[in-house]
Amino acid sequence: MKTLASLVVKYCIGDINGLVAEPFVTYASALFPSHDFTGDSCIEATGTFMVMYLEAMVEARSKGHIDAFYRIETSSACNVAQSAGLMAPDTTVYQPNHKKVSDECKKNNTKSPAQKVVEKKLNKVNKERVRLGWNDLRGGMNGSRRKDGDLELEGRMKKLFRAFGYHASTVPLEYATKASQNEL
Repeated sequence: MKTLASLVVKYCIGDINGLVAEPFVTYASALFPSHDFTGDSCIEATGTFMVMYLEAMVEARSKGHIDAFYRIETSSACNVAQSAGLMAPDTTVYQPNHKKVSDECKKNNTKSPAQKVVEKKLNKVNKERVRLGWNDLRGGMNGSRRKDGDLELEGRMKKLFRAFGYHASTVPLEYATKASQNEL
């Protein structure tokens, strides 16, 4: 949901109820031509794009095209390197890097920045300007052009939460104050 809130901040013109920026519509339409993003509100366009992208990743994993996912908020560069096969000499893509990566990620090399989880303060565009709850994804909310109470986007997002091992209960139905969501 924080990723979606970040997309809203980046691509909604004016505020959360605003129009979606044209470059986003062009990009999303090129990747997913089966969906008409021009008919969506900004939160619907960004939410639908994110859901379609993640659903494609889940499908790719089920077909064996992706071996695993990792949670960026709990992973270090070494965790990612391990998942990518860069730690084993027989699976690394570029052999000269194998030794470099292995040295940085040795358990006794605790001073290596590659072993630290990236701090949440980096690449933080939203800065709590927009916080989304489940109700924000429903039809009739935030400039939605869908029928009031439509649960499609919310349902698809909750299904993805489960697929990636998150708990939907970590997201409130709505935030008590909407003051921070007025102007982007």
